[in-house]
Amino acid sequence: MTKTELADRLRKAREAVGLSIGEAATRLGFGNYQTLTNIEKGEREVKASELTQFAKTYFCSLNSLLMGEDIPQPAVHFLWRRAPSERKAEIEASIKQRFEEYHLLEKLLGLAEEGSGVMISVLPADIRTAYQVDALATKVSNLLNLGSRPALSLQKVMEQMLRTKILFVKLSEFGSAASTVHPEFGAAIVVNSEEAPWRINFTLAHELFHIITWNTFSPSDLEQSEALFKDIEKKAERFASTLLLPESVVREELNARINEHRLSFSDIVDVARDFGVSTQALLYRMANMHLIEWDKANALARNDELMMIDRRIRRDVDYEAPSSERFMLLAVKCLRKGLISRGKFSELLDINRADIDEFLEYQGLSEVEGESIEIMAS
Repeated sequence: MTKTELADRLRKAREAVGLSIGEAATRLGFGNYQTLTNIEKGEREVKASELTQFAKTYFCSLNSLLMGEDIPQPAVHFLWRRAPSERKAEIEASIKQRFEEYHLLEKLLGLAEEGSGVMISVLPADIRTAYQVDALATKVSNLLNLGSRPALSLQKVMEQMLRTKILFVKLSEFGSAASTVHPEFGAAIVVNSEEAPWRINFTLAHELFHIITWNTFSPSDLEQSEALFKDIEKKAERFASTLLLPESVVREELNARINEHRLSFSDIVDVARDFGVSTQALLYRMANMHLIEWDKANALARNDELMMIDRRIRRDVDYEAPSSERFMLLAVKCLRKGLISRGKFSELLDINRADIDEFLEYQGLSEVEGESIEIMAS
């Protein structure tokens, strides 16, 4: 590898994440952008420690910088619920790297060839009407055995049965959620970890709709047609609502609280909390079920008194920060089996190396495999 070849790869890696020379130089720790300019021109040697920093900053592997990509990798096409207004290329590169790390853990454990889980085929004709979308949501709920409170098990079921990779990332103002189906690492969803738990539940159900209709409506088609995108987003909202709030169970819960055809604000919030959704989501589901008029649902969703009661009731409940549980468990398994180092483990889970033992103890996990037992053949 010549200096010119490395210089060219570094330049292309920087451009791929959308960083200017100045931005990249600052993040790399160079005091002057001219240093990076000289490197990209092949006029300055790159130290081994600097290459590691380049890989971290550009969200790529050291091997790709040193050896180049021998086999062209399939592009990752993210379908955003609300796309980042800035730094989109950099954010997507970071997320792509995380999903690749997730897939690597699966490969190390021999899980990558297990397939993509339950297959659900959807044709455009299957979701033309709201009633068809409701029917699809019911079908999916039954296939996945989500039970009467789907929000409580949805993430685990998506990860275990559908093999969907779910990552929680602090997106702040840079975006809300995105999904993709990739030929190498499969179905994947990234969710803004800063959202409230009940909104995360709805987001997961919303993105599940995009996952199962990925081959029905391609992201490029949706991005090229604003009208189609809005229609599919509306269907995804309907799907999520029906999936998380099964009609017969919701009616039963509401009927138990109705007094003389009336329902108190606190009862509405309690039912929403019980199903793991926002109060607004329940109100609109009630409108879909013809329990209240749409105008009434819209008015209640903005009602100050109802929102105040909602905040007061939810404020008293402690919620843990969302975590990518399967990703963490795969990393722990790899650590136990000696497939990754403690340094790599701390890097994957973004914790201090010195805190690994305390982290494992807090999670109720062990770094030691322990003895094995013989199992009789079935």
